[in-house]
Amino acid sequence: MRIDHILTLVLLPMVLAGAHGYFTNWLAVKLLMKPVRPINVFGFKIQGLLPRRQAELADKISDAIAKQFLTEQDILNFLSQVDPKEAMRKLLVEKWEEKLGGILDSMPLIKAFVSPEKLHGIRDRIAEAFSEESEGFLKNLVETLEHKIDLRETIRRNILAFKVEELNDIIEEIGKREFGEIALIGGVLGLIIGVIQAVVNVVYLHR
Repeated sequence: MRIDHILTLVLLPMVLAGAHGYFTNWLAVKLLMKPVRPINVFGFKIQGLLPRRQAELADKISDAIAKQFLTEQDILNFLSQVDPKEAMRKLLVEKWEEKLGGILDSMPLIKAFVSPEKLHGIRDRIAEAFSEESEGFLKNLVETLEHKIDLRETIRRNILAFKVEELNDIIEEIGKREFGEIALIGGVLGLIIGVIQAVVNVVYLHR
């Protein structure tokens, strides 16, 4: 077999088929996410699958999470297990220190007549008084949330508000290795087809 026959009938089909398989798989992966904005190519609108179906994906993901992973009842059960007294007391103490410190710094006369120990005593008594009423507050909160919470819509709204470009970057970073493997598999499959084509060419040439 002459060298030009080897190049044309054996090597060329293998190279072309391998390159074709690699490129088509690589392009298919890219078209999952890009282009973000639709573009017109010879009258055809081209847009990545993810940005084009973002609303549909938001519906499906929010449905799955709200129904199977984290339901409204899960949230209500969690709130019911919180110690309302300790939570309320901690919140009031933190806010007292945060807000009162700035007020006292601007009013040095009060600091001169009221000792830190007295201020802490007032703080603790107020926190204790509010914490005693916290159980009723938490109960009312849970009852209110039972009628108003919409976990599915909240998740859906957050997904729709998420920038597609940022989501694409996250997916590409996570799946970089897998995307490369998909393109490589396409190249290997194309090469196999090229080998078969080369064998067919050689057999046909020697008939």
